Amino acid sequence: MRKRIFAAALVLALLLSLCAAAAAEDTLEPITPVSAPKGAESVPVYLDGLLLGRAYAWGSYVYVDLKPLCTHRDIDMDWSGDGQRFSLTLDTLEVEGESGRQYFTADSRYIYAPEDWLIYGGRLYLPVKALCKLLNLGAAWDGGALMLDGSRLKLLEGGVDYYDLNYSTEDVYWLSHIIGSEAGIEPMEGKIGVGNVVLNRVKDPDFPDTVFGVVYDYEHTVQFEPVSKGTIHEDPKPDDLIAAYLVLEGANTAGDCIYFVNPDFGSYWFDNNLDFVMSIGRHNFYVSKGRDNA
Repeated sequence: MRKRIFAAALVLALLLSLCAAAAAEDTLEPITPVSAPKGAESVPVYLDGLLLGRAYAWGSYVYVDLKPLCTHRDIDMDWSGDGQRFSLTLDTLEVEGESGRQYFTADSRYIYAPEDWLIYGGRLYLPVKALCKLLNLGAAWDGGALMLDGSRLKLLEGGVDYYDLNYSTEDVYWLSHIIGSEAGIEPMEGKIGVGNVVLNRVKDPDFPDTVFGVVYDYEHTVQFEPVSKGTIHEDPKPDDLIAAYLVLEGANTAGDCIYFVNPDFGSYWFDNNLDFVMSIGRHNFYVSKGRDNA
């Protein structure tokens, strides 16, 4: 009799443990420390019109499951990681991430990824913007579903000499130096914002059309204090150079802003003559009066 009672109790305990495991599976808890609210929304994901799987969304943070996409497109996928680091191989493309750095490395290139990544249910989810960069995908929302366009799907190409071959050495030099001298103590988001302002000016007809020309623009007055102080010539730190690469890769935290200032040193002229857009770290960013910031 005691054996029967013991066996029944063992079966009951096992059933309870299975139910608890199932309940845990239904509770979405990201392993990686992401600055987002708990309780994500499950989002259907389509690739070229085919229902492929699901993503998880916290507001503007959206993470896509790589496995069904890679299976559908015959991309060999292998990964390992946790909430602090991950390593991913997509065919021959090696991708790595470290929590808090705000970027991934992919075959010696840098991909802006302030959202980190998500590991859930034994699967790796990447932020949709980084995934689109890695695989050259298009992405759009349609009725609450994430629509991926794989018509141009192609693995990111890199190499240790990628930036030397694809960008002007002079542009990289002066962009990293102005980022380092203006935003050396800023977070990566702020470093990128300073780089965005420089490249936005390069595209603006009211400013010189080269990075060097923008940095050394004297038409009205010295535009950047490090130029007058000489600190522009100090060697940038590794993160300043990476920020320059990220900006050249298309990372943008400042939109169309063409001015920034540290308000601790006075922002009267900026506040009265420009439209304030945002603050990043110790800098305020602005656009010209009446100009929308994309």
